[in-house]
Amino acid sequence: MCRSLISRFVSAVIFASALLPSLSQAQSINPNHVYLYKGELVQRSIALGDPANWNTNLAGREGKSAGGKVEVSPADFKGKGDAIQIKWSPRKKVVGSFVIAGEVIDLSKFKDAASLTIDMKIDVKPDKDVKVGMSCDYPCLANVSINNMIKSMPKGEWFSLPIPLNCFVGDDFDLAKISGPFTVATDGKFTVSITNIRLEKLAEGDKGCTGEKKE
Repeated sequence: MCRSLISRFVSAVIFASALLPSLSQAQSINPNHVYLYKGELVQRSIALGDPANWNTNLAGREGKSAGGKVEVSPADFKGKGDAIQIKWSPRKKVVGSFVIAGEVIDLSKFKDAASLTIDMKIDVKPDKDVKVGMSCDYPCLANVSINNMIKSMPKGEWFSLPIPLNCFVGDDFDLAKISGPFTVATDGKFTVSITNIRLEKLAEGDKGCTGEKKE
């Protein structure tokens, strides 16, 4: 994990809903840049996975993975149903994944200019490693562990988690071919509520993880 990624998070936990369009502007949202808006999917769908079936597609925002490790349902932020809640069962000692997927998009030009930002609330703290990722066709996947960034956050408090795109790296990873702009997985217990997932411009002079040593 980049040191500046952790320090950036510590200094940027204020919830940033003002950066998003208003409801009256919702139809003009660019689906290449916003993936979940006030709890609603933006031209994408949800897939849940565990060893029983790694790709259980949902018709909406509610359902369980085939083996019951992970489930999602509507939740409330400022209004009824303007968020989703994702829950990993502590009784299932296997990996469970949540994926927002859709048409392939090219995010390569934003690699050093934007972050994947999640407006979220921790409902049950994780007891195992939690990884947020972006994916294309398997094995095109890159993950970032978020445990060090969220461990100090109190339960029940909304905050924004920005992860610069250049922190997502992997041998087969290609930002030009993203079909899953947001994934999250763990093999432990964890419950999180999310209202928005979007790209957000990095602050002036912010280089993200470029050129930094990993811990």
